[in-house]
Amino acid sequence: MKKIDKSIALAVLIGFLVGSVFVVGMRFITYESDNVHYHANFALYINGQRDDFKDLSFYEEVQACTDDSIDNPKSRTHMHNQQNDLVHIHAHSVTWGHFFANLGYSLGNKQIQTDDGVFVDGKPGDLKFILNGSEVDSVANKVIESEDTLLIDYGNSNDEELMERYENINKSASEFNGKYDPSGCSGNESLSPIERLKLSI
Repeated sequence: MKKIDKSIALAVLIGFLVGSVFVVGMRFITYESDNVHYHANFALYINGQRDDFKDLSFYEEVQACTDDSIDNPKSRTHMHNQQNDLVHIHAHSVTWGHFFANLGYSLGNKQIQTDDGVFVDGKPGDLKFILNGSEVDSVANKVIESEDTLLIDYGNSNDEELMERYENINKSASEFNGKYDPSGCSGNESLSPIERLKLSI
């Protein structure tokens, strides 16, 4: 009877170990990181003048990688390294409105507020949005997609001026999507096999 009990116990133990190795192996193979890290480009013109975002307060140099960084809106989207045309996105569902709020600006469907004042569509200039080469009515609640290019223009610009300004936006998002970003809390760097194994267990 004891021999049968030992055989059953050994079979259960072996089954448990094989099952555990199988589950961990499957998680290791199929693991996908939930890290979000991509870029977009933009430019803002008010009455023909490009906002250069010269003040250092517009930039987050290197976000601290902590468990509570998800609660910090600036860790979700920001600019850094004084690149005034490159948006860094580190969370799902970040909108252009979120981004401008992090800069201390306010963006709505018919208005934009900057350090220089509030500019309302039709009073006296027009507020225009060119997203990926097409004019759109609003971008405030539009989720920023990887490699988006956005022009926001307030004033009396004609279509030719708008398209020239749009074409002059540095389109570097694709290049930066392939680079390591120190503010990305591991950013787009691949996980090592050891890190993948730890996350699989």
